Amino acid sequence: MERMTKIKEVLTKNRALNQAAVILSWDLETEAPVEAIESISKTLGYLSELSYLNLVNDEFKNLIYSDNNLNLNDIDKKLIEKTKKDVFEIMSKIPVDMYSKYSELRTLSTQKWQEAKQKDDLSIYAKYLEDIIRYNKEFIKLRGYEGHPYSLLLSDYENGLTVEDVDTFFEKLKVELVPFIKKLTSKRNEKLENIKKKFKSKSYDIEKQKKLSKEISEILKFDYNRGVIKESEHPFTTNTSNRDVRITTHYYENDPLSAIYSTIHETGHALYEQHISDVYQDNFLGGGVSMGIHESQSRIYENMFSKNKGFLKKLYELMDKYFGMDITLEEFELLVNEVSLNLIRTESDELTYPLHILIRYELEKEIFENLDKEVDAFEISKKWNDKYEQYLGIKSDNYSNGVLQDVHWSQGLFGYFPSYALGSAYSAQIYDAMSKDINIDDELINPDFTKINDWLKDKIHQYGSYLDPKDILINATGKDFDPTHYINYLKNKYAKIYEIEVK
Repeated sequence: MERMTKIKEVLTKNRALNQAAVILSWDLETEAPVEAIESISKTLGYLSELSYLNLVNDEFKNLIYSDNNLNLNDIDKKLIEKTKKDVFEIMSKIPVDMYSKYSELRTLSTQKWQEAKQKDDLSIYAKYLEDIIRYNKEFIKLRGYEGHPYSLLLSDYENGLTVEDVDTFFEKLKVELVPFIKKLTSKRNEKLENIKKKFKSKSYDIEKQKKLSKEISEILKFDYNRGVIKESEHPFTTNTSNRDVRITTHYYENDPLSAIYSTIHETGHALYEQHISDVYQDNFLGGGVSMGIHESQSRIYENMFSKNKGFLKKLYELMDKYFGMDITLEEFELLVNEVSLNLIRTESDELTYPLHILIRYELEKEIFENLDKEVDAFEISKKWNDKYEQYLGIKSDNYSNGVLQDVHWSQGLFGYFPSYALGSAYSAQIYDAMSKDINIDDELINPDFTKINDWLKDKIHQYGSYLDPKDILINATGKDFDPTHYINYLKNKYAKIYEIEVK
């Protein structure tokens, strides 16, 4: 056991370094003054270097790869397995100076992205995006790969995921959903257009929106003794443990639904983290097991629970309390479930949402197909607009609504986007399984979320990263991943709302 004691001493030190980095990054995104950006980015680079040197050394490697695995319990065995992958199959392949410089670049890149988006000026950010991509191509070479280079990045977010897997998944969605979407959106809904015009013609006080967002998160049972909510340019969730989980949202004066559903989405992520059992958290197996499973939780709260008729009645009552509603409950339900061809991923409806992810997936796959090819940010932007025209029939006339709309690339999160679509598909399968144990409609009429949260905690949340994604899905649903649940869910829901026939 002396071996595991030494290993956990090293990981405890690393946890402290990571905690400092997360808090600094959080501050940078929410409150830090502009003039502090350069200094904080250098500090984050230094912290990443200390973390690297703490983990990547012969002494720690010998401890991890020791043959003395006798008498280890299952949790310690999993910890050894996870550390081998995270540290010695990924991190150690990258030289320390490159690792540190990249961490600093990501911080600066994110701030330049934010400035570029606000000013609608890609030239402010273009060089940073190109550098981030260049680093990631070099990382793939250093780590080594088989098959398509992009598969390595995909597997960082969903263990074992390949380009072939994602191609097959999206091909099913394209065959089933693209014709359905075209049929549905070809019907001009004048009633809905009038509802939307009326709803968005009002001004919704930002301070009231903040109070509403907090109240909604409390209904979902976000624990404010273990969490906090702030504002950022792009909503996100971050955490240092199950005892410190932080979410953000973004407010628009004429569109309160944006902040409401961003808050619900991020609360879904946060509940996953807050519900992780202390036995896994304290043994360095905290955090969601994969981004696909994580997104399944944010999407199940955002779409399947919070767009349920029962919950919408409660949401309507809250909206009326804070702002006074000029539309009926039935009109509100139609508005929330509107299907529209929208340029913005985070504002898109759940039916067209996977097409937004498909566009980003195809762009990323092309970017990393040839590791020796230099990229041009303006060329990427053009291809982005072309794909929106191809799949959704709309084209952005500015950068902020186009290639600059997402924060992910500025932070080097290539391979992340497909997990949004996979997570949405997982959520449908999980919802079907839950509905066999719980009458979800009854639970959401006067939303309490106790039974729902307890079910998710028991089947998914408590395990942190102890169980693999496939095992989590089997534990929750009793079977392997099947996207048919997702396709059927979308078709049945929207065929009913829009009164069209499902084939």
